[in-house]
Amino acid sequence: MSQRKKSIYIVLRGRQPGVYSRWEGLQGAQAQVEGFGGAVYKGFFNLEEAINWVKEQPADHIPPSIKAWLAEQSTSPRDGLNEKIERHLEQGGVVIFTDGSASGNPGRGGYAAVIIQSGKREEISGGFLHTTNNRMELYACIAALERLSNPSRVLLITDSAYVARAFTEGWLQQWARRDWRRKDGEPVENPDLWQRLDRLCKIHSVEFHWIKGHNARPENERCDQLASSAARKTDLPADEGYLARG
Repeated sequence: MSQRKKSIYIVLRGRQPGVYSRWEGLQGAQAQVEGFGGAVYKGFFNLEEAINWVKEQPADHIPPSIKAWLAEQSTSPRDGLNEKIERHLEQGGVVIFTDGSASGNPGRGGYAAVIIQSGKREEISGGFLHTTNNRMELYACIAALERLSNPSRVLLITDSAYVARAFTEGWLQQWARRDWRRKDGEPVENPDLWQRLDRLCKIHSVEFHWIKGHNARPENERCDQLASSAARKTDLPADEGYLARG
């Protein structure tokens, strides 16, 4: 008789609380709870069991990211992203999660990325004194792609519709053909960063995938934490590209 296999793992308390589709590996729950004192987690055979267990927990024990995941289960279909990530890594590709934000917009900003490739995981982050949300979202993608030492197949996962739609809907190519101007003839915002990102996407084969922010995906939550921490550092440089706008 074959043994049933658990398909969902909920980590309420661990290194990265969240919802996982596997136990082992870089994308698994085990790495989040093994050796972590007081870890709270459980595996389930189906989505219904997982939802019911989370609902039984005291509200103050449930991290905001998992509350958001719970709320979305009744409104959002599963997007198959976990399977897509696993397949991409198995085929030798690179998976990158990015995030960026600015307090005050413009204000102090931070960016971050989690890069997964060849069985390894790397986290990068940085920030600027005076910048914008959109510039930090773009800079996160640029910094991550510039980190790659060889041309690669990249699955880049961002919660910025501004960034993702520029590629998935062909805006970037149109801007480039019009010398970085919109249809109305007005200059595109942040042309310095768009041009850098465009050059990098000619070196690497990049597929952009949009996800909703704060969706309980651990890598996305980690990027948010890293970007926020980077923005609070005391020795941040100026964002010369933003200041050059006058």
